[in-house]
Amino acid sequence: MKRSLIGVGLLLTACGAQQQDPQCVVARAVSDGSTGSFAVTYSPKPGQNPTLACLQLKSEAVGLQKFLNPDPAQKDTVGLRSGRLGGLLRNEAARVDTVQSRANAVGILETEAPGPDNFCEVPVLNAERVVLNAAGTKAAQDITYAWSGLRIYNTPDIPGTQFIADLTYTVDGCTAEFTARGIWPVVSCSTPDPVTKVLMPDETKCDPYADPPTRLRGSGINPSFPVKCDPSAFICVLTGEVPSVP
Repeated sequence: MKRSLIGVGLLLTACGAQQQDPQCVVARAVSDGSTGSFAVTYSPKPGQNPTLACLQLKSEAVGLQKFLNPDPAQKDTVGLRSGRLGGLLRNEAARVDTVQSRANAVGILETEAPGPDNFCEVPVLNAERVVLNAAGTKAAQDITYAWSGLRIYNTPDIPGTQFIADLTYTVDGCTAEFTARGIWPVVSCSTPDPVTKVLMPDETKCDPYADPPTRLRGSGINPSFPVKCDPSAFICVLTGEVPSVP
């Protein structure tokens, strides 16, 4: 028996020695296999004219996905798509200028594994853009999201569920710069007013913990993330920095 236990110990030691190094991952939705969406807030960078209309960019869901390169000698890529632009592509398909529009921002994931600060780096991405032609009473529109400096936080506790990036946002010639902060997953947090039926923010829906019998399950958001219900977008958004760690 003693000899058998020694053999098992050696086997476990050998297995431990062959454990894979940490890899850069990006959180994805698991219920339907779709691309993971992050609840993203935009903080204007200092020194800009506060009256600019394009500086009023509201929180939204942003799709984020890692794409594995079939060539092991080449680096993987990461793609983003603004929920706002995605909605225009769906709902205004007949007006989309397909030549000038680009649905996704894509950049090279320069790090295979998280760095010493636990971030995975995508420094450069192409811009995503939607150009809409005028039709009837609807005016032409040109919207560009130029992302850069995308950094995805990766630890065992936060496996690709927080990111920070720079964004240059342009609408019909008006340009503003932001710091974007995103958390996964996107959680809706609205409740209709019982009298007016107007949607109101509901902070309880951002609570990660269940509270039976009123709330049978939590939000699914990492309990270490400080969040609130965004009163305009009606999604739970990060109120702290990236990373917000346990």
